[in-house]
Amino acid sequence: MGSFSLIEELLLLTLEDRGGEFDRVPEAFLVSGVAGGALIDLSLRGKLDSDLSAVWVVDSTPTGDAILDRVLAEVAAEPRRLDARAWIMRLAPRALAMRAAVIKGLCGRGVLRRDGPRYLWAESADHHASLAGRETKRRILHLLFSNDIPAPEDVPLIAMADACFVFERILAPGELRKVATRIQQLCRMDLIGAQIARAAQQINLEFRAAERKTVIAGLAGNVLEWYDFGVYGYFAAAIGTQFFPTRDPATSLLASFAVFAIGFLSRPLGGMVFGAIGDRLGRRAAVMGSVVTMAIPTCLMAALPTYAQIGIVAPLLLIVLRLAQGLAVGGEYTTSMVLLVEQAQPSRRGRVGSFAPFGAFGGLLLGSTIGWAITDALTQAQSALWGWRIAFLTGLVIGLVVFIVRRRLPHDTAIAGPRPDLSPLVDVWRTQKRAMLEVVGFNLATAVGFYLCFVYITTWLHQVTALAQSTALLINSLGLVELMVLTPLLGILSDRIGRKPILYLGAAGLALLSVPLLWLIAHGTLLAIMTGQLGFAFFISCFGGAGPAFSVEAFPKHVRCSGLSIGYNLAMSIFGGTVPMIAVYLIAATGHILAPAWYLAAVAVIAGWMAAVIRGQDDAAA
Repeated sequence: MGSFSLIEELLLLTLEDRGGEFDRVPEAFLVSGVAGGALIDLSLRGKLDSDLSAVWVVDSTPTGDAILDRVLAEVAAEPRRLDARAWIMRLAPRALAMRAAVIKGLCGRGVLRRDGPRYLWAESADHHASLAGRETKRRILHLLFSNDIPAPEDVPLIAMADACFVFERILAPGELRKVATRIQQLCRMDLIGAQIARAAQQINLEFRAAERKTVIAGLAGNVLEWYDFGVYGYFAAAIGTQFFPTRDPATSLLASFAVFAIGFLSRPLGGMVFGAIGDRLGRRAAVMGSVVTMAIPTCLMAALPTYAQIGIVAPLLLIVLRLAQGLAVGGEYTTSMVLLVEQAQPSRRGRVGSFAPFGAFGGLLLGSTIGWAITDALTQAQSALWGWRIAFLTGLVIGLVVFIVRRRLPHDTAIAGPRPDLSPLVDVWRTQKRAMLEVVGFNLATAVGFYLCFVYITTWLHQVTALAQSTALLINSLGLVELMVLTPLLGILSDRIGRKPILYLGAAGLALLSVPLLWLIAHGTLLAIMTGQLGFAFFISCFGGAGPAFSVEAFPKHVRCSGLSIGYNLAMSIFGGTVPMIAVYLIAATGHILAPAWYLAAVAVIAGWMAAVIRGQDDAAA
């Protein structure tokens, strides 16, 4: 062997020429690479041998490398002959600690020096060690673009780098296509190394597929849940006249928004029910149950008789259905956030967690688009009379698709807390009261900001400007598109610079600019309205991008669903669901159409304060 172990060279291969962070290759893939690299390294040193069915020790003499010697001792102590895949899976939980030890060793030997989260090539007395480290990447790339015969230790390094998708990260797509055949030729030159590398690659491919499946399942459920809530907000005026007929349109609208708020009152109960299910029976059971609980009332809403047909029973049935829907949403959104963040590697939690609000925004965008299409295709009378029912009926189709997608989720592993005999609800109230209150305060900006700017705003625009409702819905849809674009991008950024800087930006922006932005929208010109709406979308997307991982990380795993569901849904119920009603009241009481913006600015200050005081949990599982 040369001056570096195979694991050290695999990590050095991922660094840029000037150094950088060890995150160009996701941790999930490097876990298999580090575990498999240790087995291959021991094989190259003559300590292990293997065939297609097993890996075994042929020489148990220590190598002098602490990391490799621990792996060697574990393989030697195992009475069974396990195959390469089984050993990689067994070593995987310790792979990140092994990686950290290797990086620390490289720094100690003068190859690298740490600069914050980055690692730079060291310019030290042992300059030779640093140059040798940089040579790793040059040597391997030269082999890929030439016909030179590789050294014996270079072949398994190339095989493992290919298994961990390293070349996808360090080569341009065109370059990768040119050397793809050469990579496969080199990988086949070492049978033992290639066999272990194939096992690592298969595990990585399975992880890719599992993460994709989890993201789609989490995203799809939120599309359904928030599609319905969005549709109700968009057709609030029509529903008000159908179920709460009065001589005063403002009274009907206020009653309709009151029922909208009633749906939020059951959200904390839903959070407790589905949160406890998620902590006790698993995240999969909770998200499956929430979808069914949402789809049925949504379908019934489409067939609900009006006040003119069955009298007072109609608004009572509407209230019951809204309560059922609120129950489902109370468990869906937060449990899907937990599911997504827990399935992601620590360096990708912001990115993956952001798909929960991404799906919610997608559901509201879908509702907005369908609402616009209905109001644009039908007359105002037709939309108010029966057009809104089409939007709710569409929710049944979405629900069936989501149910099928979520049935394919893998079953959960057991979640054990310090007190397995204690109910998660009892445990969370006893140990996490402060964390829940902090999460309530943190989510005030999201609760008020989102429902003010993307649900109530369409009704507000129609009332205070001469803008047609279909045009207001279209502008709202453009704002939701911006939210969908920015939320994952800010989630990715939060993985690199931290959650709090992005959250501080969102809170400061809403606190200082809510009134100017709403004033701009009130001007009524198309350009002014779009500029104001897009401004709100940017600041709210800061919470959508960094907020999910930040909120999930605030609770320990064994009570995470319960704690997050209760805290988040209390904020949404008390402050989010009442936004339209409070906005209508504030405008009526003050006579000032910008009054709701002052409300948003105030809660943004509280949210920023809570972002500063919340401390995340340190468990590796997120």
